[in-house]
Amino acid sequence: MLKSKIILKYLVKENLSSFLIILTFSCFLFISIDLIELIRRSSSKNIEFSILLKMSIFHIPSLFPIILPTVFLLSSMNTYMKLNKFNELSVLRASGFSIWSIISPALINACLISLIFILIFNPIFAHMNIKFKNYESIYFKGNSGLYSISQTGLWLREKNEEFEYVINAKHYSSEEKKLREVKIFKFDLENKFIERIDVENVEMINDKYWKLLRGYRLELNKTPNEFDTYDLNINLDVAKIEKNFRPPETISFWELENYINNLEKSGFSVKKHIIYKNYLYSYPLILISMVLLGCILSIKKDRVKKNILKIISGIIIGVVFHFLSDIIKTLGQTGSLNVFFAVWAPPIIFILFLLSTLIHFEDG
Repeated sequence: MLKSKIILKYLVKENLSSFLIILTFSCFLFISIDLIELIRRSSSKNIEFSILLKMSIFHIPSLFPIILPTVFLLSSMNTYMKLNKFNELSVLRASGFSIWSIISPALINACLISLIFILIFNPIFAHMNIKFKNYESIYFKGNSGLYSISQTGLWLREKNEEFEYVINAKHYSSEEKKLREVKIFKFDLENKFIERIDVENVEMINDKYWKLLRGYRLELNKTPNEFDTYDLNINLDVAKIEKNFRPPETISFWELENYINNLEKSGFSVKKHIIYKNYLYSYPLILISMVLLGCILSIKKDRVKKNILKIISGIIIGVVFHFLSDIIKTLGQTGSLNVFFAVWAPPIIFILFLLSTLIHFEDG
């Protein structure tokens, strides 16, 4: 019993050290590649290197859906290939240890790290994603960045060559191209308040102007001016609003449920956010599947050349699984598949297949 605990701790330590080394290297590699790409994109713009470096660091969280499963795959392969190299795996098997007891430390690490990622790092990464999106909007897209939503409704910000608008709307309909119960705050480019417009309904005619229906304009030190219709020149339409709205990955795990409720109240589709919420819940299964794949590919002792081929094969299988899962998730976001088949089915089916393969190894 004591020996089993010692061996378990040893395997946990070996797997965890492999994970941390490969994760550090992967993050450094992806930051470097992303920085080079940002430098290329900014070649015609005058952007400081420090800004580009910040952007490449802030961009890392959006790459984690690929990075983390791949790191778990490689760390589990490295752990068991190393044990095979020094014949430690053969000794463990001869001592009566089953495959399940040997791979359990890697599975435990996957479960614990996935929970730490979701509960602790996800909120930090969500904030980093917002930072990246805002930097990208300011320096590469030339607009004011992400829009937001709260219990007070939809909040928009738009700037043209003359004015800046901050807009709050209680209700939104993409089908009707309308906003209801709207407050519009107008500022000059030096952030000096010009006027406030309160209106019952807004028709978003196109990306050049809105038609405001039944409201009043309030300027400083002036009597409110009521109107039935008023044309507002503003470069904002349904397509731009939905494109610049906060994507799910910019919302932390702890805020997501409340954010979905606010979206529904304001008239937005929540399919994408519900899929993302279930994706976070299912994340431990994705990491477990990568650990099982790594174990299957490395549990048998082979020559160095064959091990290299196994590593390449593992990465290819992992990447294919990721992209197939992404395609299926997209079908869920469009409503073609329900949440279970869009999010939960791929990792569950993959795990069942891998478990059956491991059972074959154990019996063989």
